Amino acid sequence: MSGFLTIPVSIFRRNQRSADTPHQDTHLKENTAGLQETETSGRTIAERSIELASQRWNRAKSVALAKNEDIDLNDEHWAVIVFLRKQYREHGLPINARTTARALNRQFAGQGGSKYLRGLFSGGPVTQGGRIANLRTPAYATDPSFGTSY
Repeated sequence: MSGFLTIPVSIFRRNQRSADTPHQDTHLKENTAGLQETETSGRTIAERSIELASQRWNRAKSVALAKNEDIDLNDEHWAVIVFLRKQYREHGLPINARTTARALNRQFAGQGGSKYLRGLFSGGPVTQGGRIANLRTPAYATDPSFGTSY
């Protein structure tokens, strides 16, 4: 090749469609909005508190969600769940899961950090813990190609 960029015809044709042509890509499930539009860190704590309150979350909901994942919640689990909800209220949904994982590791470093958290939530403290806390999962929380999750 002589330095030219080759664009597959399918991509070229897709980009040439008019705005009124419906676009149905079933293989792409990524959000097309910018990251700043999809995460909640730009909102105030009051707005995020209202969002969390509108979920009508209570411990019984988390217990039910945990039972679906074969987890019996104890005080150690609750400490992580409460921390995740507080972190969300104060900082919003981060752009990526690593931010939440680092905050969890700092908070629970005395108990063993990520190893301790993995013992509580085998599906990942950010992914599974967030699900049980009834929170949205941050982007890049799982990597199916490696079979890992934060």
